[in-house]
Amino acid sequence: MEEIRFSVKMKVIDMYRFLMYLSYSGRSCVINMVISIGALVLLIAGVADSTGAKVALGLIAALFLVVNPIFLYYRAAKQVKLNPAYEKPMDYLVNDEGILISQGEETMPVEWSCLTKVVEKKHAIYVFANVSAAVFLLLPKSALAEQEAAFKDVLKAKTEGKACKCKWKV
Repeated sequence: MEEIRFSVKMKVIDMYRFLMYLSYSGRSCVINMVISIGALVLLIAGVADSTGAKVALGLIAALFLVVNPIFLYYRAAKQVKLNPAYEKPMDYLVNDEGILISQGEETMPVEWSCLTKVVEKKHAIYVFANVSAAVFLLLPKSALAEQEAAFKDVLKAKTEGKACKCKWKV
């Protein structure tokens, strides 16, 4: 297998998309959306007769539809700005053993057997692993550039038939 090398300099928009993915996927997302949309329907239908009830329904409706995305953007900006790990680019080396992540003098190998989930989205590939602790690799497709197809082929080959829960959809 030919080695694949690329670097990722974390951007706020990439972190924001990842946090949105985490917040708006799964069962909790469905429950939150049902609550918000239900409150919006009740507000529009005029079920609330007092001003306090209308304000409460408006806040509940806005919580997951407006407030949470704004909060997640703020959180992504703060995380990218304040986390020292995002000051410098992270270098990735993909080979037969796995993915070697390095930044400066520090390195962390992630073996293929440690991968638990791979999700492809429009702008990024998210790789989840269980090394010594839960690890996620947020890989923007812009950083992969012309190596994207080769990287996806390697990921598919190395995770096929394993415990890895892979979702290859855009």
